[in-house]
Amino acid sequence: MRRVRLAALPFLSIALCYGVGAASASELVGPGRFCGYSPIIDLEKGERITPLEGGIHGGSFRWEGSFGTLEVRGIGWAARPKGPRLRHPSRTGATVFRPRLVDGLYQAAIWNGRQGAAYFSSPTPFTAAQMAAIDRVALFQEGEDPGKCNLRTVFSWE
Repeated sequence: MRRVRLAALPFLSIALCYGVGAASASELVGPGRFCGYSPIIDLEKGERITPLEGGIHGGSFRWEGSFGTLEVRGIGWAARPKGPRLRHPSRTGATVFRPRLVDGLYQAAIWNGRQGAAYFSSPTPFTAAQMAAIDRVALFQEGEDPGKCNLRTVFSWE
């Protein structure tokens, strides 16, 4: 199965859209609503998204702001993340999973209770500012239109 996925990647490209036209990754700067791979983030002034990898059901990006830097992997067709959850949902209603150490990185996750999930990674323990930023993230899933996104990733076959 892995061989098939890897073989298909060269035929898939990701186009980044800013409003109506194409844009480079350096133009994904807030303020603005970013929608990509499942996470929806209302970027604040000075926050930046740098796309890293993408595929059919998800992808990753770097999110930078006054809180620091987070590597984010969003999945639009995901299972429930592993690990214990926090007692309270996020501000957007997502289930928040307790940060834990995974492969040498600290990782936190959120899940919409269906198929949308996002994993946030940091080489150091999460700060209160990073957890507050994660709390702002909403999720959509494959087949849904997140709507009103002026910064987004979209898929195109070439």
